[in-house]
Amino acid sequence: MARLTEQHWLDHGLKTLAKSGFASLKAATMAKALGVSRGSFYWHFKDIFDFQTRLLAHWRSRTTDMIIREMDAKSDADQRLPDLMIRAFAAKADLDRAIRVWATYDAQARAHLMDVDTLRMDYIKSLLKAAGLADDIASRRARFLYAASLGDAAIAPDVGRSFTTEDLKRLAALLVL
Repeated sequence: MARLTEQHWLDHGLKTLAKSGFASLKAATMAKALGVSRGSFYWHFKDIFDFQTRLLAHWRSRTTDMIIREMDAKSDADQRLPDLMIRAFAAKADLDRAIRVWATYDAQARAHLMDVDTLRMDYIKSLLKAAGLADDIASRRARFLYAASLGDAAIAPDVGRSFTTEDLKRLAALLVL
């Protein structure tokens, strides 16, 4: 195998976290799964805490910052909210669920999760405000929508989508009234 980069380790860390939980984020366990020595891990990371810090930042980048950039790049501002809802309700929740479990045990994970939750709700709020809603109404609806997407994923994670694309487009239209 070619030499592993930091990106390889972080991507593997996210997969490990989603599949096996935060307790599996150990240098030896991950190195064995990747077929390399622990030295490869320590070439890129000072220690496991450094890895976890960068892993949480990587999670935020891939699951929040990147999606916000993609939504903002859409030329049709009226499509951003329904497109975001379709994406959020269709997303696999394994990784976010694993982060939430980790956050119940770890202050660093909890702080990152709180930041991401706030960022996501603030972005939804900005879309609602851009549609003409007052700040306080946009805040409440953003929180409701975010909670609904998390709850939908928790109700039946293996069943698949609960709402059709058309359901979500209609809901988006109702949220901006």
